[in-house]
Amino acid sequence: MSQPAEDRPLDLLERASLWTSAFCMAGMAILMLAEILLRSVFNSTTEHSDELVGYLLVGVSFLSLALCQSRGAFHRVEMVQMRLGPRGQALSALIFNVLAFAYIAITDWYFLQFVMSSYRREAMASTVLATPLWIPESVMILGATMLLLALAKSIVDDVRKLVA
Repeated sequence: MSQPAEDRPLDLLERASLWTSAFCMAGMAILMLAEILLRSVFNSTTEHSDELVGYLLVGVSFLSLALCQSRGAFHRVEMVQMRLGPRGQALSALIFNVLAFAYIAITDWYFLQFVMSSYRREAMASTVLATPLWIPESVMILGATMLLLALAKSIVDDVRKLVA
């Protein structure tokens, strides 16, 4: 019998998801603390922290998806699941994960088209930093692709449960 997700060690994908999203979260905290310190003590500002914190928030949101999937942190319809037997639960999880995989694959494809369009148009943020938009937008592709890998792993596990 396999270990519950929270009891087993993190695999490479989960560690990558954890550390990249943690890096973004730490960056957000550092930028906000620096802004607070600069405003209150030195009556100054970084002028760019709101833009950078926004990009890092996108990073936290997308880069943590794979870890959330692997650890079962997403919402489940418990009322339906508890009425099913083990085989029904496995089949239900398989159907959900296959549908989620298809949806995320399509979404990831459109993210890729979106980022390529921003790159070709040389789109820049309309701020002082003038960040090329394809850079923060690429995080959506990375996060969705990591989620696809986590979903693929879940689908394989679901099929194993059904076959066993």
